[in-house]
Amino acid sequence: MFSALVILPLSACAQKKLSFDEVDAVPQKVTEAINPDDQLQVINKNSKVYYIVFRSQEDVKSSLESVNTTALIKLDEVDVSDNELKQYVYTLTMDQSHDTIDIKVNGESSSYPVIIID
Repeated sequence: MFSALVILPLSACAQKKLSFDEVDAVPQKVTEAINPDDQLQVINKNSKVYYIVFRSQEDVKSSLESVNTTALIKLDEVDVSDNELKQYVYTLTMDQSHDTIDIKVNGESSSYPVIIID
């Protein structure tokens, strides 16, 4: 009986949770896959880890919401900075309860190319 109680919490810890973070260091394969002509793109490194690349001349506020089975990413341009184009890179880790990614830029759902790398 005791071993069952110990195994159950450990197996729950092994499952990935939905997460979204801005990153500074990007793997070489991801960097090579970035298209400098796209304002927004998604690069899929494996079935559950995505890199979201967004370019803007403004400062960007980002957030993640879970809506049913959708991971809703919000990217809001908030302040005009120095007119220099900046690149923002985020990692999105999907969990088993989410199967769709919706990215809203300034409140509008946006289309984006998906690049798959190995």
